[in-house]
Amino acid sequence: MAIKLIALDIDGTLTNQLHTVSPRNIAAIQKAKEAGIVVTLATGRGCIATKPIWEQTNLHGSSIQYGGAMIVDIDSGRIEKLHALEPAVIRDILNFAAEQDVPAQIYVDETVILEKINPSSKGYIGRHNLPYIIDPDIRKKDFQNVPKILAFASNGREEALFETFRERFGGVAQVSRSNPVFIEINCLGVTKATALKELSGQLGIDRSEVCALGDNFLDREMIEWAGLGVCMDDGAEEVKAVADLIVPPCDEDGVAYFIEHYALA
Repeated sequence: MAIKLIALDIDGTLTNQLHTVSPRNIAAIQKAKEAGIVVTLATGRGCIATKPIWEQTNLHGSSIQYGGAMIVDIDSGRIEKLHALEPAVIRDILNFAAEQDVPAQIYVDETVILEKINPSSKGYIGRHNLPYIIDPDIRKKDFQNVPKILAFASNGREEALFETFRERFGGVAQVSRSNPVFIEINCLGVTKATALKELSGQLGIDRSEVCALGDNFLDREMIEWAGLGVCMDDGAEEVKAVADLIVPPCDEDGVAYFIEHYALA
């Protein structure tokens, strides 16, 4: 069956080591769109951090943000779907992160809120030019409409901390990671796969006609769910293991390779 919807992860999949989209990938995406294929992004990023990629690729329509917690209309900014964490769960996670000496931040209306500045958050905020608020009382408050919490595991503790968070909040929240250092926490059961299922349903596209491309842990569920799941050759081994197809790494324009040799073949 022909591919009608392609969902692309950004970091490590669509963008290269310079954090830009190559001309070849841009051209391939345009050709896919001209052929009538819907191309969307499925990222852990928020909208502000994603906007430069939307502009580079000239994408419109719906986009999957915050690891599947939000679907947003690119042009209007209208939130089509939001799965927000419960305030009590947010407090529990932030308190647990503090106990583990792990910096953590939440997102409210595209603004990062954190208890105190730290090197990890400072680098992340600066890289994406995000607005932020330092709130020393963050662990005492009730926050609404929070799509995800991002915690930063320190070097050398990545595996242990990830397992600690996953064990502590199993059955309470969805704990994953977009790279070894980023611990991504969403509502229980919310993943890029659930958002992709919601979006394909909105568009009337069958699961068998959906393709998902990614490289890391946060992409695993959507790669498993899609009719054709694709992982980059330099992706995480456990993600490659569940993929239907392996394509060249992002720095070798694996997205373009897939579109040229499979989506448009």
